Amino acid sequence: MKCPVCRATYRPNETSSCQRCKTDLSSLIQIHDRAVWHYQQALQLFTTGDYLAAQAQNDRAIALHSNNADFHALAGQLWALQGEFQRAIAAWKQAQQLEPRHPLAGNCLQILTQLSRKDNPSC
Repeated sequence: MKCPVCRATYRPNETSSCQRCKTDLSSLIQIHDRAVWHYQQALQLFTTGDYLAAQAQNDRAIALHSNNADFHALAGQLWALQGEFQRAIAAWKQAQQLEPRHPLAGNCLQILTQLSRKDNPSC
């Protein structure tokens, strides 16, 4: 997470202030923590196969903190499992924009590309 005032990367410490500019980040930290909680709930639901509920939790995580590549990568997985491949591709590409070497997003996009070539040899 970056400080909205000076753009320094926040590193947890004894206070909830930016180490560089001393801005109080407590509200942002709470939002970030809530987003992570929703993401963890989504992962639990994902493992049980409840993809719709997992998608709802992950959507909440993205709404609270849209700059997390892992949230978008999970969204891609969930969309793909529901047959929504264009949405899955868009989510994985968003994950790669945020983190160009995101392993899950890159692997999933590569697999889909390979599958589309097998299904359509003219590609």
